[in-house]
Amino acid sequence: MFYLIDSSAVLNDFGFQFVPEHKYVTTALVVNEFRDMRSRHLMENALRQSVLSIAEPKKQTLNYAGDLVAEKGFTRLSKPDLSLIALAIDLKKQGKKFILITDDYSIQNFAKILEIPFESAMRGEISKTITFSISCPSCGKTLPASSKERKCPDCGSRLRRKMLEK
Repeated sequence: MFYLIDSSAVLNDFGFQFVPEHKYVTTALVVNEFRDMRSRHLMENALRQSVLSIAEPKKQTLNYAGDLVAEKGFTRLSKPDLSLIALAIDLKKQGKKFILITDDYSIQNFAKILEIPFESAMRGEISKTITFSISCPSCGKTLPASSKERKCPDCGSRLRRKMLEK
C-alpha cells in the first residue's frame, strides 16, 4: 500500500511504525515537524531504508491549495499542512492510488472535500465537512471566507468567522 503521511499520524500514535512492506511519502516541510527524538528516529530510519520518501508538490498546485484554503476560510492551516494537501492533489491528478494518514481534522476536511481517501491514526475521522464564512453580528451581512475585511463595510462592527457544516 502507498501512504501519504502527515506528522500528526506519527506524533499522536506512540505505537506508530513504518511498515517495510508499504511505501510512504511526505513533504520536506512535514519532515521538519518531526522534532522529538522518537519521531525523528522513526523518520530517519524509514528514509534510510527507503520506506519513506520525500516529494514536493508542484508550485501551481501549492498555489491552488492555498487559494482553496482561503476560499473555505481555513486561516489556521500551516505551510506543512498546505504542502501535504497540494501533494495529495498532485498524486490524485497522476492517478496514484494512496491513502492519506492524518489526525489533523482540517486536513481531513480538505481530503473529504477533494475526495481524497484518508485514515486517522488515533483520533478518529471527521463526520462532517465544514467551511467558514465571515458575518457581521450586528447587521447580519455575510462576506466570503476569503475576505480580508475586519470591520463590516455596512455598519462598521467587527466581523466574525462563522462555521458552516455540510
